[in-house]
Amino acid sequence: MRIAVVGYGRMGREIELAAGERGHVVDIRIDPAAESADYPTVGAAVEAGALDSTTVVIEFALPEGPADNMAGYVRAGCSVVIGTTGWEDHREAILSQARSAGLGVVWGSNFSVGANMFARITEHAANLASRAGGYDPALVELHHRGKQDSPSGTARMLAEKILDAHSEKRSLQTETLHRRIEPEELHVASARVGYVPGTHTVYLDSQADTVELTHRARNRHGFAVGAVQAAEWIVTTGGVHTVGEFFDHLFAG
Repeated sequence: MRIAVVGYGRMGREIELAAGERGHVVDIRIDPAAESADYPTVGAAVEAGALDSTTVVIEFALPEGPADNMAGYVRAGCSVVIGTTGWEDHREAILSQARSAGLGVVWGSNFSVGANMFARITEHAANLASRAGGYDPALVELHHRGKQDSPSGTARMLAEKILDAHSEKRSLQTETLHRRIEPEELHVASARVGYVPGTHTVYLDSQADTVELTHRARNRHGFAVGAVQAAEWIVTTGGVHTVGEFFDHLFAG
């Protein structure tokens, strides 16, 4: 595949490495945060003919990126993998453009194979805890001090799995509480420190014991490999899909 990377920071460079390992070529690098003519905007790449229907875009950039860039992707007719987080408020309007244009899009907060395995394990564990009774779930996440959103997209994904599986929990509480938590609230706590790539721990606590489930990312490479695999899938599948739908396909074998 010809791949265009949008957001050429540490994650973009990991995507380029993962793409090369899987036999693909990254020949377009777009970085809105770079102060260099070496990294064109999406619009400029489309105008120059560098971004077209033979290209798959993998975007891990600023939260405003999908809103700014989707019109260019539509003009180019390219497939897109969006791993950017923080654009939830505008998601449906942006994805509706892709649907109307018939673009292939996979979007989600976490493309790590391990993290998506963990999400399914979390859902199963929350279901078991709900059936057993007496186990109160909570979620704690740690990320590096440069992360721009809180809680993380992955924490939100895990929280939704718990809400779906646990009969007692019906709402998400992400703020610091200065009161006792209500039984129906699921507490998600976030901390930002140093250089942590990402650690998520699910607690299932009872009077008798505590079950702890943890996913700890060592680096960004696992996210990059999953994003490239999603790009391989969307060019043949088409349509607008969540990252969960992609991993449903991958885990089904």
